[in-house]
Amino acid sequence: MAGDSSEWANPSYDDRHWKKSNSSLRDNKALWKAKKGWFRLKFNLSKKSLKTDYSLIIKQFGHSELYLDGKLVATTNTSDPQDSASQLRLMQIPFTIKDTNTHVIALRYSFLSSTLYYASTDEDAFKLWLEPSHQSMLNQLVNTAWNAGVGGMLTGLFGILSLLHFLFFRANSNQKVHLILAFATFCFTVMFALSIIDGFTGTLTQKSLLDVGQTLSIHLAFGLLLTAVYTFLKRRHGWFFYVIIVLLAVSFGYQCFIGPLQDGQFFIPFFLVLIDYIRVSWLGKRQGGSDNKLPWNSLRFSFFALLLLILTGIIMGIVQSLTGLGDSAFILAFVLLIFVFSVVLSIPIGLSLSLVQDYTHTYKSMRLHLEEVQKLSAKNLAHEQEKQHILATQNETLERQVMERTAELNQSLETLKATQAQLIQKEKMASLGELTAGVAHEIQNPLNFVNNFSEVSVDLLDELQEEREKSPEQQDPELEKEILADLQQNLQKITHHGQRASSIVRSMLAHSRTSSGQMEPTNLNALADEYLRLAYHGQRATHPTFNCQLITDLSAEIPMLTLAAQDIGRVLLNLFGNAFYALHQKQQLIAEAYEPTIWVSTALKEDKAVEICIRDNGLGIPQAIIQKVFQPFFTTKPTGEGTGLGLSLSYDVVTKGHQGTMEVTSTEGEGTEFVITLPVK
Repeated sequence: MAGDSSEWANPSYDDRHWKKSNSSLRDNKALWKAKKGWFRLKFNLSKKSLKTDYSLIIKQFGHSELYLDGKLVATTNTSDPQDSASQLRLMQIPFTIKDTNTHVIALRYSFLSSTLYYASTDEDAFKLWLEPSHQSMLNQLVNTAWNAGVGGMLTGLFGILSLLHFLFFRANSNQKVHLILAFATFCFTVMFALSIIDGFTGTLTQKSLLDVGQTLSIHLAFGLLLTAVYTFLKRRHGWFFYVIIVLLAVSFGYQCFIGPLQDGQFFIPFFLVLIDYIRVSWLGKRQGGSDNKLPWNSLRFSFFALLLLILTGIIMGIVQSLTGLGDSAFILAFVLLIFVFSVVLSIPIGLSLSLVQDYTHTYKSMRLHLEEVQKLSAKNLAHEQEKQHILATQNETLERQVMERTAELNQSLETLKATQAQLIQKEKMASLGELTAGVAHEIQNPLNFVNNFSEVSVDLLDELQEEREKSPEQQDPELEKEILADLQQNLQKITHHGQRASSIVRSMLAHSRTSSGQMEPTNLNALADEYLRLAYHGQRATHPTFNCQLITDLSAEIPMLTLAAQDIGRVLLNLFGNAFYALHQKQQLIAEAYEPTIWVSTALKEDKAVEICIRDNGLGIPQAIIQKVFQPFFTTKPTGEGTGLGLSLSYDVVTKGHQGTMEVTSTEGEGTEFVITLPVK
């Protein structure tokens, strides 16, 4: 009865018009509105019960006063009535009734409501029961320890599972199923942790918040578990999946804002989650074949959980019909609790076992692959060692061969250097021979004059001596004067031609010396004319029948050039010698009338350079080999007549020694032209 009246404690009060009701706050609307009211209960004990000492246990939420047969026997003892009206209390009251008469218990009850009151909270206003005095405290301790122990065990179990799946996800972020399972098992962890705290709830607000947290956690956990199995088997979310998710959301919203669901209704979404889990697992097994990722053991475990869920509903109905059986009902409730825990644990543990077996299969496969790789590595290592041995042997052989070839090449190089030195010396000697021949032919003329005038002078002296030996009367003074004049003239001629021969000898000696490369002012026209005639006389000394027309066009504008005169002279002598050789060869080959000719010209160019052009009408050079004429040891002359170094050395003197250019053009059978360009310095 809602309200408050002291008469309601009187055992003789007629309470037949009172409403029979349990003590749950959510079912007593009038009590919830008035926040105070009375409860009355008539009872009697059997004779058997009188032999046992009992204690009256009251677990209440709020403030109460207990009357037994109109007498106050217990009340909440606190200095703050408001606090006592909002706290959860547990009281043990001695029960001293020793007869079988009818007695009346009256409870005056008041409480403080909460704005955060959870619509589906099952907190009762109070619970009152009898227990043997020697077992009452022990039972309370056992119940508290049991609830805390089971809750702590499940909290730790799911907490470890959550941590393991999170670490698995950290190790392999590609498998999103681990992250989903980590959150799902974390929700279970939160649910069981809140259930432990729920046993020590202090206020109605705390109780409401804990109930909301537990309800939200279990709905999220099952939704995430169903998502995990879809992700694990890589299946597309169908309409059945979304229906289940919507039912879970509706179930949570209904319990938050409307009220509690009946036991059968409460388990419907979770039953559907388990059904879909088994359905998807079975489809995954059929489609996966022998390589199925979801082991059949996990599927059987989940199927067993489904049977437990069905048995849970049956047993709950039996328990509700046997609430009056005392200990038997408690045992059945305990069994029911075990079934519920089995259902809750079936899916996460089943998925975890599946993933563990998947990892085991992967590990075995990787181990087999690793063994194969190790075998292949061992074979490859053996092959590699064999290859290394072969390579080492080959390297030793190659090194030995290289050393032998190197020694041979060094010997060949030394021989080549000696041969090259000999060829260069031969080329120099050939050039010197040509020069010497020219000089010898050139010096022959003055020597002839000296000899001739010397003989004539001796004859004149003999004639003068004969004239002097005559008597004075026979001597002819005029003849003596004429002889003396002739002698004087002859001596002058001898002196002139002797000086000429001396000049030729000095030039020959200067040319025969090793060039120092010293630059000095040089008259290029005089140098070209001198060496042209020396080369011509050298050719005539070798071939007396050879005659050639020399045509020169030496520009008077050519200034004095700073040159290595001896080096440029050798270049000109080499070019003139080659030209005379080509002319002589053509003269021998052509029977018809042929006049060998050499044209030598010099000119001053606009770019401050002097050009020397040497052209002949000899055999010419074939176009196929004209690009090779400046290469060392290349010659067009027969073996023994040329070294192949003349043009090469000449090219180096002009280009490297004087920074000039040397070019050749030729028409086979018509002649060749060499053009030397020297900078004016």
